[in-house]
Amino acid sequence: MLIRDILKRQDTFSDNEKLIAEYFLKQKEDLQKKGVRRIAADVFQAPSSIVRFTQKLGFSGLEDFKEQYLKELSYHSRYFKDIDPNRPFEEADTEIETAGKIASLYQETIQDTLSLLDGRQLKKAVRLLDRETVYIITLSAQRGIAQVFKEKMAKIGRRVVILSSDHDTIFEIEHADSSSAGFLFLSYTGESEHCLRFAAMVKARHLSCVAITSYGINQLSDMISCTLRVSSREKLVSNLGNFSFSLSSLYVLDVIYAEIFRLDYEKNRARKKAASRREGEIRIVARGRRSSNSTLNE
Repeated sequence: MLIRDILKRQDTFSDNEKLIAEYFLKQKEDLQKKGVRRIAADVFQAPSSIVRFTQKLGFSGLEDFKEQYLKELSYHSRYFKDIDPNRPFEEADTEIETAGKIASLYQETIQDTLSLLDGRQLKKAVRLLDRETVYIITLSAQRGIAQVFKEKMAKIGRRVVILSSDHDTIFEIEHADSSSAGFLFLSYTGESEHCLRFAAMVKARHLSCVAITSYGINQLSDMISCTLRVSSREKLVSNLGNFSFSLSSLYVLDVIYAEIFRLDYEKNRARKKAASRREGEIRIVARGRRSSNSTLNE
């Protein structure tokens, strides 16, 4: 959930807290230059009331709240000014117009996702997933994205298991070796009961785990300290195809793959080349697949 949504909800706020919330919503970026005494004077409250309110929202104090709120405002002011990620094309568009709009959406999505990548979190994620086996826990809609990551990792000798049934997931978590297994949770909302249930089990066993989820406050990112964020502009229902989330997730997984690849670059390069050759030979034998295109052939 976004901070602005929490401020707008107000269902658990007292009358004084509602005044503070409305002030924060109205001031937006202007909060940067206002301290606790100035804010307190503007809303006719004691400075301690301002601090307690921000702590009620889950922050350590006003400065912590301001830092996170201003980051959120900055994020939502960037990108997607010329295209709506929820409705990137219209019924009256021509084929080429639709193609151009999807291309623009993809470009915006990648830049948006790149802006959310935190170098320290990415480095930590790679360390936690540099394991003999990586288990991916996600909903069925995202398993196709996970499968692409699995196939790439296989070509450098890394085993990725996409867990589907609850029984298999529980078994693998209960029997996982902390030195050789890592868990990756992929959830746009970060609120799915499926992921939260198993994240609690993984955390209880102190196993390595990483979350890929949306920007903002959600239960999954609260549970898992290493979190990578994906582009978070699409509505859950009214979007026309999950274009941004799918591409953003694929991009983050590709970055993880590239960073694991870099850990032993030359050896992984040789593995990838050998795996691709074997795959090509199998295809030629099975289906007679060849190409006269010099760009595709070695």
